[in-house]
Amino acid sequence: MLDKSTGMHAGIRYVIENRERVEPFTGFFLDGKYYLGPDLQTTIGWLEGTRFFYDELDPDGEPVFKDRIAGTIENLTLTLVDGMPLELHPVADR
Repeated sequence: MLDKSTGMHAGIRYVIENRERVEPFTGFFLDGKYYLGPDLQTTIGWLEGTRFFYDELDPDGEPVFKDRIAGTIENLTLTLVDGMPLELHPVADR
């Protein structure tokens, strides 16, 4: 179940705004999980309340984000652990 304070709604896909010098988020959220592709089989992240856990590893096999926590999501804004805000946008279902 989605935490209402995230601003997300069940059944709607959301993409993360990409900016230079920020980890490129190429997937999408759907129902509290973060998927890499449209097949809905490869999850790489999830929400626990408003916390966004991102389970990607760097080339050395270490998590991209310490403790796999990328940041928090409130009101359709992902605030990364370093303080950078990124907007989430709903997208049409494919």
